Amino acid sequence: MSEERLNILLMGYIDGELGDKERAEVESALQSNPELRVEHESMLELKELTAGFTVDQRTDAELDAYWSSVYNRLERHTGWALLLIGCAVLFLAGVILFLANPDVHWGVKVATAVAGLGLLALLWSVWRERRRVLPHDRYTKEVHR
Repeated sequence: MSEERLNILLMGYIDGELGDKERAEVESALQSNPELRVEHESMLELKELTAGFTVDQRTDAELDAYWSSVYNRLERHTGWALLLIGCAVLFLAGVILFLANPDVHWGVKVATAVAGLGLLALLWSVWRERRRVLPHDRYTKEVHR
C-alpha cells in the first residue's frame, strides 16, 4: 500500500469514515508500523485540540450594519486622512531638503519640479473628473461603501 493512500485512509479512520475492509487495512498497518502509530497519535491529538473550535458566523444583516455604522466609517476615514497627511508632510520635507541641497545640479532640481507639477496636474484632473461623473454613475447605488 502506498504511503499517500495510507495517509488518506488514516485520516478517514480517525474521522470514522471507513468501511470494514479499509478499517482492517489501517489497523493492520498500525500494528506493523511504529511510525504510523506515532502519526496516528499526533493526528488524534490534533483532532482533540481542534474539536472545540468554532467559527463565528455573522449574518449578512449584521455585517451590513457593522460596515455602515457611522463610527466605523469615521474611524476608517480618519485613519486614511492621517496616513495621507503624514505621507504628504514627509514628501514635502524630502522635496525641500532636495531642493535646498547645493550639491544637486540645478537641471535635476528643475526636472524634479516639472515632474512633481505634472503629477499634481494628473491627480487634479482625475479628482475633478471623478467629482463630475459621480452624480451620474449608475453603479454608485449598487456598491456598498
